[in-house]
Order: sequence, then C-alpha cells, then structure tokens
Amino acid sequence: HDERPEADWLQRLKSWQRWSAERVSRHLKVSILVLIGLVIAALGALPFLGGTFMPDFREGHFVMQVSSSITGTSLEQMLALGKRVSTEVLALPYVKSIEQQIGRAELSEDTWGPHRSEFHVELKPDGKVNQEAAQEELRGILERYPGIQSEVVTFLGDRISESLSGETAQVAIKVFGDDLDVLDATGMKVAAVLARVKGIVDLQFKRQSGTPTIAIQLAPQALAATGLKAQDVLDTIETAYAGARVGQAFHGTRTVDVDVLLPESWRHQPAQLARLMIASPLGPVPLAQVARIDVTQDRYSIQHDGGQRLVTVTFNTGGGSLQRIVQAAQRTIAASVKLPQGVYLDYTGAAAAEQQTRNELVLYSALAMGLILIILFVSFRWRVNSWLVLANLPFSLIGSVLAIAVTGVGISLGAVVGLVTVFGVSARNAILQLAHYEHLVEVEGAAWNAELVLRGANERLIPILMTAAVTALGLAPLAFGLSRPGQEIEGPMAVTVLGGLVSSTLLNLVVLPALAERYVQLHPRADAKAVAQPEGAA
Repeated sequence: HDERPEADWLQRLKSWQRWSAERVSRHLKVSILVLIGLVIAALGALPFLGGTFMPDFREGHFVMQVSSSITGTSLEQMLALGKRVSTEVLALPYVKSIEQQIGRAELSEDTWGPHRSEFHVELKPDGKVNQEAAQEELRGILERYPGIQSEVVTFLGDRISESLSGETAQVAIKVFGDDLDVLDATGMKVAAVLARVKGIVDLQFKRQSGTPTIAIQLAPQALAATGLKAQDVLDTIETAYAGARVGQAFHGTRTVDVDVLLPESWRHQPAQLARLMIASPLGPVPLAQVARIDVTQDRYSIQHDGGQRLVTVTFNTGGGSLQRIVQAAQRTIAASVKLPQGVYLDYTGAAAAEQQTRNELVLYSALAMGLILIILFVSFRWRVNSWLVLANLPFSLIGSVLAIAVTGVGISLGAVVGLVTVFGVSARNAILQLAHYEHLVEVEGAAWNAELVLRGANERLIPILMTAAVTALGLAPLAFGLSRPGQEIEGPMAVTVLGGLVSSTLLNLVVLPALAERYVQLHPRADAKAVAQPEGAA
C-alpha cells in the first residue's frame, strides 16, 4: 500500500535537520571546540549560581527565635516583650496569628532558660504573599528591639537544622575547649568578626554565663549544733521551691495529687529564702542559721558534644550561595581570630551536610557512570557508540545551567534531580539514535556513509521530538508555578529539565549524526558482510 505523504512542516523540519547536520559535519572541529567551550563555561558557572541544597520552604509559617542578651531574664519581662512584638506582627496584613512560648516545659527535651522565647507566626492562606519579603519584614521588626538576639526561619527549616546540628540556624560554629570563660571570650570574638561578613543574617552567640543565681553554702558546724544533716536542709529547700508530692485526694471519681509548695509570693522573693524554717531535732531553725546565702552569677547550662564542652555561634544566610558565605566566614575567622591553646572550631549545619551530600553524589554518580559504560559496551556492537553516548551527556548541561542562571533558582536539591533526569533523557535519545544506525547496517544491510547518517537522523527525528515535547508539557506547569508554595523542589527541577531538553534535543538532532559519521569507522569486510546477509538469506 502507499504510504501517507508527510506534512509540509515535517518535510521542512527534516530538510533543516539535514542541512544543519551537513554544516556541522563540514565544520566539525570548530563545532566541537565551541561545544567544549560552552561545557567548560557551564561547569565554571556552577559555583556562582548560588542557592542552597535544601531550599527554603514556602509553607506559610515562620518561627521567630528570640533570646535576651542577659541570661536569666524573667518570664514577666519576656512576656512583656512578646506582647509588643506580637502587636507589631499582627499589624502586618498577611499575618493570621502569632503565639509565644517562653523557656521550656517541665518535661521538655529543650534546655532553654527563661530568657529564650519562640514565636510561631501563621500567614493567611494567600498564594500571592511574597514569603521571602515577609521573612525580611519580620526580621526588620525584631531588629528594632535592642538587647535581643533573633532569627527568623521556616518551621521545616527549623526542624531540619536541629536534626543536622542541634541548632535551629542553618550554620552552627561550635567552639570546643575545657575552660568555660575562654570559650565565652572566643565565642564573642567569632561573633564580632562574623558581623562583617556580607550575606550573614540572624547572627547569634549562644551565651550561657551571667545567669543570676542564689548560692547556698551549708555550714557544717551549725548543722552539727542543731542536729541537722545536709540532706535534711536540701530536701526542705527542694520541697519549698520545687514542690513535693505528699499524697492524693479524691474529687468525685477523679484522683487529685496533693503537693506541698511555698506560696508564690515567697518563692519570687529571694530575701525570704533566709527565713525558710528547717525542722530539726531541737526545733525549727531558719536557713540563715545553718547556711550562707549569696546572690551570684553562674551558667544556666553547660553544653557538651562528644564529651567536650562547647559554646555555639549560629547564623543564617540572606541570599547568595550558602557554601560561598560559609567559606568567607571561615577565611575571616582564620584571619582575625587567634584561637587559644586547646580551643578548636567545628562548622556544622546545612553547609557541612550539603558538602557531604555533594561529595557522596559525585562518588555515586561516578560509580553509576562506570556501570552504565560497561552496560553500553556489552549492548552495542559498535564500541565507539558507547563513547558517543557519554560525549552526548554534556549537551544537556549547557541548557540546564543557562535556565538555572536566567531564573535564579540556584543549585538546590530539585536542580540536582533535574540534572540527573535530563542526563537520562539525553542518554536515551542518543542510545536510540545510535542503535538505529546499527539496525540499518547490521539488519537492513545499508552501506555506512554520509547519506545513511542523514537518513537515520531523519527517521529518529519524530521519536526524539515527541520525547522532548511530552516531557516539556508535563513539566511546564511546575516551571511556571516556580514561586508557589509547595513547589520549592519540583519548580527548580522542572526549570533544569526544560533547559537541558532544549540543548540536548537540538544537539542530538544536529551534532550527534556528525559525530557518528566522523568517528564510527566500520571495517570494509564487516560492511560487506552486512550487505551480503540479506542475499544469503534469500
């Protein structure tokens, strides 16, 4: 039967492909040099594209961490600060609600003092709200309050950072050593020099010292004179200020615990501590008679990691590449801060995790590339085709890097997934193209020449275009919704794939045939044998 005639647009497209492939073949060396230059430029641009491996999620919820610079600040003062901050935040048109948490709960895993507070800000469900601008506006509100340290992060960002370094910020610089006072001094120096590094926001030094403390020093002679033991005095103080359960009562069908505790007016007056009566064999005696009571300063917490004492300096990044900002911070600290003997720094958080992930990705990619190369060598009859498939992979990198640079999405998890995806699509198209050449020669008995190269390229034109078109149609909605909440990973992935599809499809259709014509050299006897096979079968 007669074949249906091809559409005019398809004939013109195939004619353009033949013309382009012939031009590239005639100037193959120049074309290869240009492509190598573009690939090198794309690789060189990667470190300057910015971004973070794990993107900031636009979830419509922010966590504002606020700490007083004076450890031991009372709950009342932090509540008063919270009311003022909440009033300003609620005045923003896109804020739905705000709640405040101060200190820690009795059974909490956090070791915060009352000087630390956490605000949860819920935004109105409006997709048009620019959440990056909202985050900066919340930072601006907190910066107007002197005497506090603050940071504004997303809820997921808060949890991810805590799982990486134990801190809520993106980067945590842990200062290790033995002498706590030396650690404090070093931590303050590190924070001071980091304030000069461009791109650092939410800089905090997690100071632990300076907390007002009441020190009780028991007098052994006075205890012996009154017949008291040290444990008797300590138990009484604990019962008075922390409470002790002495029994249970019943209210209908409910069981109610009975605790003994001093009245609140006594517990909040340090001067009343000296008048606390201790039961002794000789009768009640005031605490001041058997102990010395001093108001002093101490640490509300002593942090340890791996058995080592430490203090922490934390910060987030306000735009730009996370790795570059952290590297700038490292250079600044190395040049400006002389570490005392026995003190060393450890950089943890998102930057360290990102670097480790990238190193692992490079390692696993190299292993996968080696395995793929082995499979290609086993599958292809023409060994040079395996190298042509690998040479085709950088074609997709050119368009992907250009798309990332134009849209400003940066190198993130989604962009890396997109690069891997577009490498796979590009490799598939190249394999189908080269396998079709093998089929034409080995099965159909065609002679390997320039005309066969163009014919095979024309015959694979529609499948390659259909693969690219269907993939592009599926990813286009994600790319156009790049700034919408919930598409922080899918959006950059779609942009990267679409950019890579454009360059890889174009170069697959035009450059790969020219490379195959130049580097696939069949032995004359093999070519003749391929031609003779159909005749022998006949």
